[in-house]
Amino acid sequence: MRPVQHDDLLKFKFLSRPAFSPDGGKIAYVVSSANFDKNNYDSALWLYDLAADSGRQLTFTNSEKFFAWSRDGRELIFASGRGDVPKDSTRFYALPLDGGEARELFTIDRPASAIADLGGGRWLVTATFEPVYDNPEGADYYVIEQLPFTANGKGFVCQRRTGLAVYDAASGGFTRVTPEHMEVARCHLSDDGRKALLVAVEYTDVKPTTNHVYELDLGTGELSCLSEGLTFGFKDAGWYKDGVLVTGSDQKTVGVNQNIQFFFLKGKKLDAVTPALDSSLRNAVGSDCRYNTADQEGGFAVEGGRVIYCATEGFRSRLYALEADGSISALTNGTDTVDNWDWKDGAAVMTGFKSLQLQELYLLENGRERQLTRHNEDVTKELQLSAPEHVSYENEGWQLDGWYMKPVGYEEGRKYPTILHIHGGPKSAFGGVYFHEMQCWASRGYAVIYCNPRGGDGRPGGFDDIRGFYGVKDYSDIMAFTKWCVANLPFVDEKNVGVTGGSYGGYMTNWIVTQTDFFKAAAAQRPISNWVSKFGSCDIGYYYVEDQHGGRPWDAREQAWQESPLKHVANVKTPLLLIQSQEDFRCERDQSFQMFTALKVLGVECRMCLFNGENHELSRSGRPKNRLARLREIAAWFDGHLKG
Repeated sequence: MRPVQHDDLLKFKFLSRPAFSPDGGKIAYVVSSANFDKNNYDSALWLYDLAADSGRQLTFTNSEKFFAWSRDGRELIFASGRGDVPKDSTRFYALPLDGGEARELFTIDRPASAIADLGGGRWLVTATFEPVYDNPEGADYYVIEQLPFTANGKGFVCQRRTGLAVYDAASGGFTRVTPEHMEVARCHLSDDGRKALLVAVEYTDVKPTTNHVYELDLGTGELSCLSEGLTFGFKDAGWYKDGVLVTGSDQKTVGVNQNIQFFFLKGKKLDAVTPALDSSLRNAVGSDCRYNTADQEGGFAVEGGRVIYCATEGFRSRLYALEADGSISALTNGTDTVDNWDWKDGAAVMTGFKSLQLQELYLLENGRERQLTRHNEDVTKELQLSAPEHVSYENEGWQLDGWYMKPVGYEEGRKYPTILHIHGGPKSAFGGVYFHEMQCWASRGYAVIYCNPRGGDGRPGGFDDIRGFYGVKDYSDIMAFTKWCVANLPFVDEKNVGVTGGSYGGYMTNWIVTQTDFFKAAAAQRPISNWVSKFGSCDIGYYYVEDQHGGRPWDAREQAWQESPLKHVANVKTPLLLIQSQEDFRCERDQSFQMFTALKVLGVECRMCLFNGENHELSRSGRPKNRLARLREIAAWFDGHLKG
């Protein structure tokens, strides 16, 4: 066995989007991996046959990221970049599973993200629609008339919408079936393919944080709003009994970070189904070893009177069953995360992590969990890993979760430089699963410590609510854990401790160095330094800053400014590395620019690495060469300051 290296990332397989065949006998899913030479990711479709208990790769052009089963289960319908697909277009194929080559179905002149078989040579496509404006000069500019006008990972979206359209093979027509100004977040087909249930919002000037549930008749084109008159943030919806079951929240107690519940929607009224449930209904456990994962937050499956869903409890995510009598029970316990999942005839298929084992495919059947695949087994067998050790500590009346990792090659009696890692979010969570950058640090001789402070996910009772206390409650929890580690872990060298984190973790890194000189070096990744300016320059700033930081800059800026590291930047003495992406519209580059400029003027050591062509997801799905460079820069920064 050998220590983990940065470029081991290139050997990992990332699994996503498992889906049962209509008869439940097969599972299709996507396997992706980083390609260093092409500096992108290869993605292929795989098939697991439950009767044969074996899997095989179906596509080999490495350009397939989403698919759907045909209604009869004999074919997979998928989008592929094979051949000479025009720019910003999507070409669909059908692959017969009993043998033969994939045949081309049709091409649309726009990006697409999902497809469903309606039968009879008709398909429902989730696609991007962009209005066309007069431009007789052929000039290069954007027309912007709404908020948000940017989206992380998508750039300047302006008036672009995600909508639905039907392709008819007989006529060759591609007909949009949702209104021009409607943004569709979720879409589910009825069993007969005649209707669709949508979670969507229709707007022109400012996109609200609330939305609606619609029923679309795919035969007549009639669109009915089932939630008219309600002010609610819906996450997902599904037909249930004689109405619709939905997940979401009214956002009245904790704002946009409020945990969501199940409600029964009928007659344009909501009745709580799970009033005592206090969960975000998603996997919130972080890792930097996922790719192409579908967003299933608030998603569920209905089977009879039973409802299946995923939720994070503490630092693990599981599948749960909500029974007809209102009782709730955990269905899974063997895996530590449920990343993507599907349900069919009493069985579940999941991608997820199990301890330090990278993603694999798992089956839950008859109450028993079984690992189906071994995509990552060979690479993990050769790696010498540091197992996270869980601890519980108390701060301000809360029992909190923390972990420590001993350095690889640990020797009793020695002290080691230590890195404190802070998760993003803030509504997220760490767990005991494989995290590549932390394993890399442990392999370089570092102890690694991390915890789940207030503001995060996986806990009830207002744990996630730190409005008005950013940099107070969370800072207290993080520093209490750091002090616990220094007092209880004799191998932690308290004179050589560094701190790092990304997004909200980058904010906390910036905040920490304005509040204490305890840390010898810091690395703030895609951070926040100024909540006031963030209101107008971030894709979610126009509502998030008001929701979480007390108001709008022109009438209530005091709290946002007080909670901004830039206000306290004159206190900083700790050398700071800033990791920033040029096209990050979530924690925009100006946040790093402001911190960098201030520290340079103040004479504090600061270095900034600005990655071209990257967005907020650099550490998780950035181009492989940039991901490796990021790991190298952070490691070199800490090596230079903590090992001297």
